Amino acid sequence: MVKGEKILAPVRRALNTIEKHRESIESRWISGHSNARIEALNGIFQAAKARARGFRQDETFISMIYLLASPVQDILKST
Repeated sequence: MVKGEKILAPVRRALNTIEKHRESIESRWISGHSNARIEALNGIFQAAKARARGFRQDETFISMIYLLASPVQDILKST
């Protein structure tokens, strides 16, 4: 046994994980896709949730999402 083998166990585990998912990792880098749009939507949902706090109806939450995500500010600037 090599001295410090316990220290190398996490590294070995990480390498095994990378090797296990190698094809998925490579295809992700080749495709160029990311989860940026989903993260942006999540940010809108979180902002709507914070602003709709205290309201009891789901319609209020949905309306807040539409107000935050719609280009209303751009439309108002153009008039």
